[in-house]
Amino acid sequence: MPKYLFITGTNTDVGKTFIGTKLIKGLNKKYSCLVFKPIETGCVKRKGELIPEDSTKYYSIVNKVMDLDELNPYRFIPPISPYLAIKRAKRKIFLKDYYTKLKVISKNAPVLVEGAGGAFSPLALDGLNIDLMKMIGSFNILIIKDELGCISGALSNILAFEKYKVRLDLLILNTQNKNNMDNFKEIRKYTSIPMINYTKSADIKTIQDKISRFL
Repeated sequence: MPKYLFITGTNTDVGKTFIGTKLIKGLNKKYSCLVFKPIETGCVKRKGELIPEDSTKYYSIVNKVMDLDELNPYRFIPPISPYLAIKRAKRKIFLKDYYTKLKVISKNAPVLVEGAGGAFSPLALDGLNIDLMKMIGSFNILIIKDELGCISGALSNILAFEKYKVRLDLLILNTQNKNNMDNFKEIRKYTSIPMINYTKSADIKTIQDKISRFL
């Protein structure tokens, strides 16, 4: 049975793709992981083709084993939520459509899935990112941007996952810019979920070790 790793965040612009691309490079030294980003908005049109910025970063890593259209099947120009982009384009895209395409590419290979926006952002006409996580039974990773106010965002997400009855397997505090706060220590006071503080590229190895038990 395919294994799915789902990267989501407490919000948009928390570093999902930043962490995800580093992670897929590391994992592919041992596992032949694929990538799936079901939908991307804010794409640029070049020579009649929509170019997805985040998906292209992943594609540069896995282009020898899969096509960009497999990695990212749905694309839109407006930099708005997937739900709104789908509605304005008068398309009919549902969670089951994502899952169907995911199953086609996965077969027996593990797949890193990156959602759009935060865990509770609308992803299709009929559901949120977390609904897709529930549907595919993934190992779920929550990225938290290390900034003022992130403790509240992290704990709110943890409690919401519990209410949704969806497993949250790993927390990653993304500290790309050092600060004088101690958000890692503060968040850990309130949860037993495994947590890693990403501060440098070497921390990816620690993240891989946590994930390898699932793979």
